[in-house]
Amino acid sequence: MAGKVKTAKKRKKFTLINLLQWLTLAALLIFMQVEVKSGRISKVFLAAPTDIIEKGYKMTVDGTLLPHLWATVKEVLAGFGLSAAVGIGLGFIWVLFPKLEEYMNVFCSAIMAVPKTAILPLLILWFGIGFKSKIVLIFLFGVFTILYNTLTGAKQTRIEYLKVARVFEANRFQTVFKVMVPAALPSIFNGLKLSAATALTGVIFAEMQSAREGLGYLLTEAQNNLNTPRVFFVIILVTVISVLFVKLISTLEYSVCHKWTRV
Repeated sequence: MAGKVKTAKKRKKFTLINLLQWLTLAALLIFMQVEVKSGRISKVFLAAPTDIIEKGYKMTVDGTLLPHLWATVKEVLAGFGLSAAVGIGLGFIWVLFPKLEEYMNVFCSAIMAVPKTAILPLLILWFGIGFKSKIVLIFLFGVFTILYNTLTGAKQTRIEYLKVARVFEANRFQTVFKVMVPAALPSIFNGLKLSAATALTGVIFAEMQSAREGLGYLLTEAQNNLNTPRVFFVIILVTVISVLFVKLISTLEYSVCHKWTRV
């Protein structure tokens, strides 16, 4: 036990690799600042870090950012929540009814293979330019990743657990929800994290193509006006949101799975 505590403490130390990472980032920022401000690199092609910060501050203070940020977050949460519910639910339904998996698998594989960005015009035609088409696109981006991760995790349940369930005469539903669900949780959360990263990518793309609000709309507007600091600020903001979203799911995974990982 003491060895584990020491190992955990050791991992938290600031290492040489961490120092090199920070130095690399600092060198990149200094290079951007010096080259842009000196005029050796045009402001159209690159933005100085101070200009990016200034632009982000102005957008926050004058109220430009918040409505667009909230619009994107709403779309991501709704689309991701729908894909998670359907993906996890359908995964366990397929485990309960293998014949249904055999029937539906070919159709799901075909839909999964369709380029999502290519069908965006159809989604706009069917669901309109607003909220619904974005939700459907995010759903298509994430549902299959969650579905197949759930299915794989459930099918990889250790045979010893299934034998114990049979000994205690558990029925099919009890076996799935009391044995397979806990065993599949790591795989499910892995699918959720992968989908969380792609969900934001999907909604940004959709907003760039057809939207009147959202971070994607801000990005397109900044590109059209050659407002490079705003472009960089929006890209950085989207990246930070994506990382925080994945981190939130990792935290949830730890809190849910912790009791099965403790020794």
